[in-house]
Amino acid sequence: MKRKKRFFAVSVMAFLIVSMFLSTNVLAEEITIKGEVNDNYQIVTEDGQIYEVAGNDKGDEMVLNNVGKIVTITGTIEESDEGNKIVTVISYEVEDVEDVE
Repeated sequence: MKRKKRFFAVSVMAFLIVSMFLSTNVLAEEITIKGEVNDNYQIVTEDGQIYEVAGNDKGDEMVLNNVGKIVTITGTIEESDEGNKIVTVISYEVEDVEDVE
């Protein structure tokens, strides 16, 4: 009987530890934002909100190929210790720019 209790306790502790490591990914919610890409690895929205772009394959591709362009991105947001919003890009689309005359 003691062996079953010990196994149960170890199982619960292992589950809690794994849950802590995965909680940030599980709790991260996908959002969509639209803004201009700048060469500081940032997206600036129309209302002036600045999002730092996290360095992953999609984020690097988006920034390096689209500086000065308007993009709509889907990603997850985290906040740094300094209060900066950091977006991890999952996907993105470059907006078509129509000449307005």
